[in-house]
Amino acid sequence: MGLTEAMGFTGGESLFQELPVLGAANSPRKASTAAPPSLPVPFFPRHPEKCGNVEPDPKLLPREGNPYRTSVTLPMIRRALRGWLYPYLGSRVKPGDFHPIISYLFTEWKCNLDCHYCWAYDNRVQGMTVDVARRSIDWLHDTGCHVLALMGGEVLLRPQFVHKVVDYAVQKGFWVYVPTNGRLMRPEVIDRLADAGVATFNLAVDSVTDRKELPKALQPIWSYFDYLIKKQYVTTSASSSTSTSPVSTSRTSGSLPKLLTTWGSRPTITSTHRPCSNSRTSNTRMATALSSRRKTGRK
Repeated sequence: MGLTEAMGFTGGESLFQELPVLGAANSPRKASTAAPPSLPVPFFPRHPEKCGNVEPDPKLLPREGNPYRTSVTLPMIRRALRGWLYPYLGSRVKPGDFHPIISYLFTEWKCNLDCHYCWAYDNRVQGMTVDVARRSIDWLHDTGCHVLALMGGEVLLRPQFVHKVVDYAVQKGFWVYVPTNGRLMRPEVIDRLADAGVATFNLAVDSVTDRKELPKALQPIWSYFDYLIKKQYVTTSASSSTSTSPVSTSRTSGSLPKLLTTWGSRPTITSTHRPCSNSRTSNTRMATALSSRRKTGRK
């Protein structure tokens, strides 16, 4: 018998107990027996004329000597102001100490690729549920935060789930960032997330060619990558941009020059980063502990 059954809760009922957050003025809410909140099914497509293999808007294409888009739309400006500037200004004038500007929502703990510097491939930790996702977004919105960066694991492991998360967050006014290794970034997934209003896709790739020690490679996802880049220049109410972020380690350093040269001909913003020392060991222990706690019911 589970804990909820022992306490008299059955069927679709669920028990919630919210914990206090450092710096937040609200006290914990009382336990609720209400059914878990869900995420609405996104309306798709909102911009049918922009889905599929559509030619870019010539006014937005890079000009000679400039690798980036040369014009922006008013909806894009409005989204950036609402996501970044207004919350920042509010954090300077509102009372209290808890005014987050950017939030990281870990929707997945698993990954489809096994990178030598990461722990996420070999674990059994389940991804975020729809009720936790919705309550998290609602709570963040109430704090005044309007930038939502999805994190993993591989964020696109559950494309229908992430579509719901992105759509719900965008409808509440969030500027949404989606990172991915690209292997699951099929054109139909790109279309759905872009149509929902993703602000930025971040492509995490460490080499050009696919190697066992560097599985996050550009070669297997060339067609997806080109499709994503092309979509930057298709006018929508709020177009998406693309950035890239290879990881710099002793194993990837030899491949980075070729990778950066290859990317040089593509209109993306590139930044490299280094993993924390012993990140794979320490985070594997954390993932194992989370799996154990979930399995045994311990908190």
